[in-house]
Amino acid sequence: MLKIVAVMVLFYCGVMCVQAQVYSFELHDKNSSIQAPSSRSIELSNDVKFKGKPSIRFELQRFDTAVANGKRAEIMFRPEKSLPVDRWYVFSIWLPKDYAVDSLPEIVAQWHAVPDFSLGETWRSPPIALTIQNGMWLLVTRWASEAVNSNNTLSGLETVCLGNAVDMRWTDWVFHIKFNYKNTGILEVWRDGVKCYYRRGPNYYNDQTGPFFKFGIYKWDWNNNQIQTSIDKRVLYFGGVKLGESNMKIGDFLKEK
Repeated sequence: MLKIVAVMVLFYCGVMCVQAQVYSFELHDKNSSIQAPSSRSIELSNDVKFKGKPSIRFELQRFDTAVANGKRAEIMFRPEKSLPVDRWYVFSIWLPKDYAVDSLPEIVAQWHAVPDFSLGETWRSPPIALTIQNGMWLLVTRWASEAVNSNNTLSGLETVCLGNAVDMRWTDWVFHIKFNYKNTGILEVWRDGVKCYYRRGPNYYNDQTGPFFKFGIYKWDWNNNQIQTSIDKRVLYFGGVKLGESNMKIGDFLKEK
């Protein structure tokens, strides 16, 4: 039987705090679900603790069974009902010592979009994604103004480097996102308490439904078993995952450090 990591969401002071616990082989939060190929893919870890508490360990192997048409081990939340929407997302990531540099990217956090199936849309790449590639943190943003869009009809695509992906330490991230396909969108990022990115403008697709947040490991190139790759396994850890409402400020999160 597949052992599932339960993600409990608690609401207080405008913040949803995500706490991972194992509960009798099932998921105990209607706001979240998992996409994972095996019992070892997502589990609690006492080997790497976050502020004295167990972290969430993610493991993905190259020849794992595909889940949702991709090689992934992720926790995901249900979509926002509509646009525009203003949210804060806070999490910390630990990369182990053997987290080798790889030319093939992996997404570790993404803000995905639900297609407007009634208009004929199909699944597209996520509008916003935090990735690791060649030992660097990369932020990828896509947007589309047309009511019906695809990966081939984007209005814009931007990739920026947010620095070296350093192992054997927690890297703390804060994302403030006002999702919108219009020029009023905002994307702000803090790394280890320092603001490292700001962009005002479109950052989403012209969709009827808002985004849903996912975190873990997604390595799409491993769908091709013949692709050249230097690694066969990825392991990383998450801690301190929080989702904040629009009334929060960056100081509300930095003062917790």
